[in-house]
Amino acid sequence: MQTTIEQIAANYIRLLPLLYAKLNKPILQNADTQKPPADLTHLQYHILDELFHQETGMSVSQLAKIIGISKQQMTPLIAKLADKGYVVKVPDPRDKRSVRVMLTDKGKAIVNRRWEEGYKRFRDRISQLSEEDLLDLDYAISKLTFILGKLV
Repeated sequence: MQTTIEQIAANYIRLLPLLYAKLNKPILQNADTQKPPADLTHLQYHILDELFHQETGMSVSQLAKIIGISKQQMTPLIAKLADKGYVVKVPDPRDKRSVRVMLTDKGKAIVNRRWEEGYKRFRDRISQLSEEDLLDLDYAISKLTFILGKLV
């Protein structure tokens, strides 16, 4: 039986809620040890995550396009993040009329902490699996990472 694009897309849509429900939520017995979230919204975290992978920062327009909101919506979000010390605006060396948004050390630290907490939650969850399931999961993740890396 040949796998169709529609089947793959449907399986992907079924996978997303499972990933969140099974892996992202804290385990109940460890809920007391979870740190309260920082004073950031989900959208602000998303902005910081995008900037984390950009050493030279990016323009407000580029960032808005990646996040999927207008530049007008992005501007006050960036201002709030700057007020909290998570980002700075610096002149764009290629276009003096433009600015680039970059993470501060404080911004990098909060992104690192968030990913470390996600890593620990994931590690705790999968520690319940059998050796065979761990091997299968490792293969599946490696294969998925490889294939998704090929997408444009």
